[in-house]
Amino acid sequence: MNHINYNAMKTSYVKVFLPIILMVVIASCTSIRVSTDFDRKADFAKYKTFNFSKEVDKVSLNELNRRRLKDAITKEMETKGYQISTTPDVLVNAFVKGKTHYTATANTTSFGGPFGYMRGWGSSNTYVDVDKSIDGTLFIDVIDVSEKKMVWEGVAEGLVNPRTNTREDKLNSVVQQIFKNFPR
Repeated sequence: MNHINYNAMKTSYVKVFLPIILMVVIASCTSIRVSTDFDRKADFAKYKTFNFSKEVDKVSLNELNRRRLKDAITKEMETKGYQISTTPDVLVNAFVKGKTHYTATANTTSFGGPFGYMRGWGSSNTYVDVDKSIDGTLFIDVIDVSEKKMVWEGVAEGLVNPRTNTREDKLNSVVQQIFKNFPR
């Protein structure tokens, strides 16, 4: 007679899947916090052209994401009525700060003895799931070229999952959120 303890099976499934479900729920609730500040004395109406500072090419991102960042910023600046120029009115600077976090979860799956119900007999497998996330901050500054002073800054802070397949879309969305209240 093969006796299966369904309550024990439910408990083991809950132990295995609950952490995964919680991580998905928490990750979906994680949002990007955006803040902006600007010089209220600056006359943004006089600015017509922009370009990037040389520092943007040194942003601590890989080449692909650095290009994506510049494209997203260019799109937002053009949406605000600016044109890219070799003799710009303002320079756009960007930099990224991040702290990598690792979390590890060990999970053990046990297989019963020869009849499937004897505890302590049989084999077990333990695997460790390591999750990497980055608590990142993106700073975007706009600098008045003629006065050599910063006139606007946008900051986005939040948890970034480096393994996502939609990095470009998320980067575009974050930059769009940063520029949402850009004075014009």
